[in-house]
Amino acid sequence: MSEFKIGDFLMHERSGVCQVQDIIEKALGGKGSEKLYYSLQPVFDKGSVVFTPVDSTVRMRDVMTEEETDALLDRVASLPVIREKNPRAAAEIFKEKIAAFDLDELATVVKTIYLRKQLRMAAGKKAMSSDEKIMANAGRRLFEEMAFARHEDVETCEQNFYMRLKNEKDECIKAQAAGKA
Repeated sequence: MSEFKIGDFLMHERSGVCQVQDIIEKALGGKGSEKLYYSLQPVFDKGSVVFTPVDSTVRMRDVMTEEETDALLDRVASLPVIREKNPRAAAEIFKEKIAAFDLDELATVVKTIYLRKQLRMAAGKKAMSSDEKIMANAGRRLFEEMAFARHEDVETCEQNFYMRLKNEKDECIKAQAAGKA
């Protein structure tokens, strides 16, 4: 039997917030390979359908609740910042944290890249393209799930998240200006 039912919303590790449209038996691998599949409709990509085996190794979980988003926002400032200076090593750490499929890990990546970008901009530099690519992925996942849970638009959730980092951002920029960062 499947964990999710038709009509349920879930978080799919690759497709984000989805609604279960159907649970069907399909033979995608040819005759004799019938399996149960979730037919999923991504909430933020209305034109697509995702078929995922019920017994898949693709991770799926319940979408966070509004209360869980409030709690995440309350602890954003206390989440760690990844201090790796080497861009390639940092990108690997970011990928590992995103792959963990954990909200705090995802928020840590978004927080770190946001603060790195703010520091670079304060120093008159552009954001690193590798950071921008990772942020596009991690930020989309985090802010779409928050928007769904809070019944808000993605931009509002993103702004709310970054507002929680204002003091930390200001302190980082002051430290950098003083030559301590």
